[in-house]
Amino acid sequence: MSGDSEVKVRAAVSRGVGMVTSIEDLLLAAPGPGEVRVAIDACAVCHSDLMFLDGGWSIDFPVVLGHEAAGRVVELGEGVDNVAVGDRVVVSLIRACGACRACRRGHDVACTGDLALRNRSPLSDLNGKPVTHGLGTAAFAEQVVVHRSQVASFADSVPAEAAALLGCGVLTGVGAVTNTARVGKGDSVVVIGCGGVGLSVVQGARLAGADPIIAVDPLPAKQEAALRFGATHSTGPDGTTDRLVEATGGHLADHVFITTAAPGAFAGATSMLNRMGALVLVGIPAEGVTVEIDPGVLAVANQRILGSKMGTARLCEDVPRLIGQYQAGLLDLDGMITSTHSLDDIDTAFDEARSGEVIRTVVVFDHADNVKDPSG
Repeated sequence: MSGDSEVKVRAAVSRGVGMVTSIEDLLLAAPGPGEVRVAIDACAVCHSDLMFLDGGWSIDFPVVLGHEAAGRVVELGEGVDNVAVGDRVVVSLIRACGACRACRRGHDVACTGDLALRNRSPLSDLNGKPVTHGLGTAAFAEQVVVHRSQVASFADSVPAEAAALLGCGVLTGVGAVTNTARVGKGDSVVVIGCGGVGLSVVQGARLAGADPIIAVDPLPAKQEAALRFGATHSTGPDGTTDRLVEATGGHLADHVFITTAAPGAFAGATSMLNRMGALVLVGIPAEGVTVEIDPGVLAVANQRILGSKMGTARLCEDVPRLIGQYQAGLLDLDGMITSTHSLDDIDTAFDEARSGEVIRTVVVFDHADNVKDPSG
């Protein structure tokens, strides 16, 4: 059950845009009512982390980032009944009060509830000065305190590194297909950007029975990866429309997913849409980026633009389903992990993610002897 004292944890602290990350001892508050403390086993690097580190999005420094994680519950706050001490859990930034209008409608990603962790950080330095609780998770640390809605249990047989991907990247990509766009069997799909989220969209489209699935990325290695994860065709940005028309026998796409934050990815995306088609915005560009769209064309063609934050997911429903698909061999999580690093080597993990040459790199805790080198 809950305690009343803080604990000391090692964490990766970012103190400013472009600065080297420092590994520091911080103080982590005990979980309050409705909160849990989790010992982190693995946390993947997401491009959202890099957007804050590189100044694309604003955040208060110092900050501990990391929001795509898995670990073990070690302490419960008062009133927590969805998990028990010792449970292995996925940890995500999705936080739902369960009582606001959005939550009552099942829209956890749009929660507006006034939860305690939205008003305070459980992290502070050894002098008592607050440290920002990055994305309400701060999982580049040995332990975290999060709201009960931010965790979902998974079986002991699932590796922590694989389960961690369900905290954001895979949850977002597959969820964009199943929850946001509701792709159906035989729908034609274009996926622009083949990083971790894009390849998760590819997998989600395959699971939904979409055909064709055309993956678009400037890097040949990413195009090849998309074919391994279920794309029927792959191409560079310049050949997309021709490849699409050829694959569909003359039609355009029922769904175009933009999974990258690169502003150029939005150019011409609507021109690939069939009548009644949907443009699904999954990647989030840097602050201030805008695009021009002709509303008349969308109206005449009955087309839609859909935003998809975190795959419109609900942890309590989506994580068990994705775990089941992984265990059944339908969803490949292991193949998405290109490399693993210890917490002390986190800047190398950040650099690998920036390079665009990895699918996912994962920071692992307490088993650094199993670190995987991306070069093979």
